[in-house]
Amino acid sequence: MRNDSWLENGDNEVVEFDIHCKMKKCWADEFLSFLQMIQRQGRSGHSSMVGFYADGDGDFRPTFETSFQFETKKELPGKGNTIECYFDAG
Repeated sequence: MRNDSWLENGDNEVVEFDIHCKMKKCWADEFLSFLQMIQRQGRSGHSSMVGFYADGDGDFRPTFETSFQFETKKELPGKGNTIECYFDAG
């Protein structure tokens, strides 16, 4: 979560990077639809919880690589937020 002064701290900088993803073909439509929904939310200015069910017990085992140096963020605990929609890779 960002602090209140994120704009003043220069966090408004736009960066461009590539992510290499490898996963079974049967899950690609779900995953790319999830990313497309996130893009649509940002473009329209709509805010909501969007989820992705990643079934690690099943055969959803994606791998991701990027050369972009980033800080791994800690997962936020659920706060009773209602997920508006989710995509199911399970």
